Amino acid sequence: MTKVGDQDVSPRLARWLQLMTLDPVLAQRFREAWLQLLQELHAVPLFADAGLPAQPGLFAEVGRRIFSRLMPSARADADAGLLFISIFSSRRAVERFDALSSEDFGQMAQLLWPPREVHATLPLQQDLRQALRLLAARIAGRGAATAIRDRGTRDIHASPFYQLVFVTEQFVSTEPPGIEPQAFRQAIVRCRDELEQVHLHMEDAGVSSALVYDLLSIEAGLGRMELLAAVLVAEDRAAPRALLDALVRGPLDDTRLLLLFRQNLTLLARKTVERTGHGGEHYVARDRSGYWKMWRAAVGGGLLTVITAAIKSQLVGAHLPLFVEGFLIGTDYAVTFVLLQIFHFALATKQPSMTAAALAGIIRSNRGEERWNKISAYAAQITRTQLAAAFGNVIAVCLGGIAFQYLWTWLFNDHFLSAANAEHAYQSMNPLTSGTAIFAAFTGVLLWVGALAGGWVENFIVFNRITHALVQHPLSHRLGERHMGRMGAWLERNAAAWSNSIVLGYLLGLAPVIARFFGIPLDVRHVTLSTGMVALAAAQYGLDALRQSWLYFALAGVAVTFVLNLTVSFTIASVVALRAYSVPGREQLQILRYIGREFRRSPMHFLFPK
Repeated sequence: MTKVGDQDVSPRLARWLQLMTLDPVLAQRFREAWLQLLQELHAVPLFADAGLPAQPGLFAEVGRRIFSRLMPSARADADAGLLFISIFSSRRAVERFDALSSEDFGQMAQLLWPPREVHATLPLQQDLRQALRLLAARIAGRGAATAIRDRGTRDIHASPFYQLVFVTEQFVSTEPPGIEPQAFRQAIVRCRDELEQVHLHMEDAGVSSALVYDLLSIEAGLGRMELLAAVLVAEDRAAPRALLDALVRGPLDDTRLLLLFRQNLTLLARKTVERTGHGGEHYVARDRSGYWKMWRAAVGGGLLTVITAAIKSQLVGAHLPLFVEGFLIGTDYAVTFVLLQIFHFALATKQPSMTAAALAGIIRSNRGEERWNKISAYAAQITRTQLAAAFGNVIAVCLGGIAFQYLWTWLFNDHFLSAANAEHAYQSMNPLTSGTAIFAAFTGVLLWVGALAGGWVENFIVFNRITHALVQHPLSHRLGERHMGRMGAWLERNAAAWSNSIVLGYLLGLAPVIARFFGIPLDVRHVTLSTGMVALAAAQYGLDALRQSWLYFALAGVAVTFVLNLTVSFTIASVVALRAYSVPGREQLQILRYIGREFRRSPMHFLFPK
């Protein structure tokens, strides 16, 4: 008897099979009752629906699965699916069936599977044919979608999905069944070749959840058609077991949301990550020239952030309504981040999630010794570039904050921050008495979400061919196709960066407001902006600030914020990107150990370019 762990798969099944073997009369009576049941069952829904996407769109399928968990759909008494749901109602029952040995399954098949002369007269034969027709029609309908035709065969008549309907009809209409199975198999192969062509075209043309859902539905339907056809022609002895395995798992799979999301969103996440990774290439200094250029860009970003911190302090001190304050602070951040893009300045915290996606792309596209060399070189480039940007930001924002305070005092003969606001600025950064560590980690999550939004927007523009749509817009008759074409090219170049900046700005501004609305005392801690606030607060005390303990606690909070902002956003982006590329966890650990070993071997290479 087959075992799982230390327990039999099903002692009851063993005893039942033994009983049927020892009592031929009882076995015959059971077989007659079983054949009568098969005569009354309607199996088309089971064959064509169990374990396959049932709705025309992803979100409709999500809604159906959620509702099915709360209230399963009513089925006719003759529906074979009702029998399967009753018997295999739990994951444990499905696992027991999957674990059946070939010997046990053979005994069951000998008892339950009707003789060939009886099998030919059963409704199951006709249900197999009907299910094949139904699946072929569904596949043809999904294959006719515009997004699929634009990436594959445009001519409907030449489409293998459309031709599958006629090949299937010819296949199921012959007697005995499946007189020419080779033509049917070739039609399935042509459909799979078409799917491969669509997948290849998505590398350049973008992807959407609807397209991925259709492709996975077509692939699942083709696989089910192969199983049904193999059972119909009775050429493969393993086919009945394979079909039953799929039908047994089907009812449970039909209610699993996580499985649905994993199947449909992996490719979308991969393409979004790739778009994010393209942006990450601009944040990596590959030589000394690029390294010092990053320092200059970081200094510019730090000086600009001083103005951002000053505006934020005034908005906080104005005690505006909560949402208005959050919206205005978010606008302050968003405008700053957009200006960073326009003037080609750098902000250290915007880099990790993008560079992590680019690193994952290198891991995916390289193999062998070349892969390890590229990983080591790119990790070193990322590290030293990130450190240059971070230290450039912090140094510039500190010096800029001091200069701003002295300029303000010279012009207005007063401190920029009130005593209460200054105290709040440095006390809120104390890592021992505030939630700085938690807030900094949360900010790292927001930094990753902002970068992901940028990749999604770029994928959306590419998938929907927005640049071409602008040229064809009625405004092109007034403005000219040349100007609209330039606008489209600008949009494709800058959409990811601008959308990242705008989304991130409003996330940082509104997230604390939304959290407080629900009674959650959550805030954000962005290293450059927080350093700017501390610098403005400390500058009004002059050199006397150096003798104050609160300054060093605030600086410790800045250090904690720096580490958590960068590591959290980089870690999340790395994990998501590597999962999107299906890199196993064991291989991820090997990569980390290899990078750590290379750092110990040559630490200066990770700090300064050769």
